[in-house]
Amino acid sequence: MNGEPPKAFNEQNSKATEMAETSREESVTESPCIRARGVGKTYAARSDDVEALADVDLTIHDQEFFCLLGPSGCGKSTFLRILSGLDSDYTGTVEISAARADGGSVTNMVFQEHGIFPWKTVLDNVAFGLKMDGVEKQRRHEKARTYLEKVDLAEFADSYPHQLSGGMKQRVAIARAFTNDPEVLLMDEPFGVLDAQTKRNLQAELLSLWSETKKTVVYVTHDIEEAITLGDRLAVMTARPGGVKEVLDVDLPRPRTRGSIPTDEFTTLRERVWELLSDEVQQSVER
Repeated sequence: MNGEPPKAFNEQNSKATEMAETSREESVTESPCIRARGVGKTYAARSDDVEALADVDLTIHDQEFFCLLGPSGCGKSTFLRILSGLDSDYTGTVEISAARADGGSVTNMVFQEHGIFPWKTVLDNVAFGLKMDGVEKQRRHEKARTYLEKVDLAEFADSYPHQLSGGMKQRVAIARAFTNDPEVLLMDEPFGVLDAQTKRNLQAELLSLWSETKKTVVYVTHDIEEAITLGDRLAVMTARPGGVKEVLDVDLPRPRTRGSIPTDEFTTLRERVWELLSDEVQQSVER
């Protein structure tokens, strides 16, 4: 099982993404979904305490795909953990305006390490969050199968993780996140360890699902080109303690395939991001 989708699927997925993006752009709003004000986080250490974040001010819009870029150790993952509620020991305020009628979790995390259970089938991994929410078996399996179909894994529903490629495992993690139906999807370098071809395939699948479901996405990455390809806006963070250096609009038409992105505009934006980021990377290296 090599698990990667055939060319025909990629072409179909590209067309589906284009249709979904057109529909989404007509309905996207700019009402605030997440407001972070003066957010700070310090970790206690044996010698000196480590200040990970300082005075983070950020507003993320409803249904927006928002990317966070910054040097290693600047607190990007820490900020996601705060947004998710996994870390409540911080200063400042975080407000998430989204709510679910069923009372379920508003946020869901997708990590770089896919975090799927090796002893569960693909289907049970994808349905696991619904099981924890008390959803009965038939209903949760039906919903899980729906998202397995969307990420081209329906035929692997009864397989186990050791039978899957790395890209397929990340598809399982993405399908699980969307099956849980959060209002806000938090993604911490989910494609960081994958090869370039698999990464592009998964980016296209993620954008298709995002366009269809209208989730708010906060996406951490070290990859400038990935941030430009995926994001509506992106924030460049400072070296530790992390803060927001600048927020940039990604004013490029969707879908952003290699053939459709205006080369000059893409290059200009990439160079601007690197100009903002390079000093912070250097400071991080010199610590």
